[in-house]
Amino acid sequence: MNVLSKVPREHICPAGYGHAFSVEKGQLFRLTDLEGQQPIDFWAFNKEDPNEHLSVAHTRVANMSMVVRKGQSAYTNKRRAIVTLIEDNSPGQHDMLLAACDKTRFETLGHKGYHRNCQDNLHEALGAAGVTIPFSPQPWNLFTHFPWTSDMRVEMLSPDTKPGDNIVFRAEMDAVIAISACPQDIVRICGDKNTPVKVEVAI
Repeated sequence: MNVLSKVPREHICPAGYGHAFSVEKGQLFRLTDLEGQQPIDFWAFNKEDPNEHLSVAHTRVANMSMVVRKGQSAYTNKRRAIVTLIEDNSPGQHDMLLAACDKTRFETLGHKGYHRNCQDNLHEALGAAGVTIPFSPQPWNLFTHFPWTSDMRVEMLSPDTKPGDNIVFRAEMDAVIAISACPQDIVRICGDKNTPVKVEVAI
């Protein structure tokens, strides 16, 4: 089912970079993994007050679940719905526990010098959209494969998404959405390479 039959806005977020865009309450938008196995760090902010933002902790409590299922919403730190999951045309691997990669993460993995990272991508993308925040919320990690083991440890595996897999949301308030096409290339959470992500915003 194509719920985005009319697509007035489309953007390709390059591999390893971020992008931010505005949506109005009721608008649908779709994120597509163009080549497969590409995680997307996902954030959402109240357009009028970015101090109110998607909170994975509040979302877990609101849904009493570690995952958001079709028809359920993600919630802000003020316990208000900000986006609702309308379609999930993917294996459904979306983590709500792990932090975004950042400069320190790559240093601990042995990388020397600067490496693009999801935390910097967030602030770079928001800045381009005219939004500045002094904090970095935990993302909702879409298209990721971080299963728990029997002894409650977390594994970091490559996702099972295929080219064209996508996820569709509805905005529940006027919001600024930010994404990062994760640039991780040391551990294999992005498969063999980093790849771009397509953003579509419907009428």
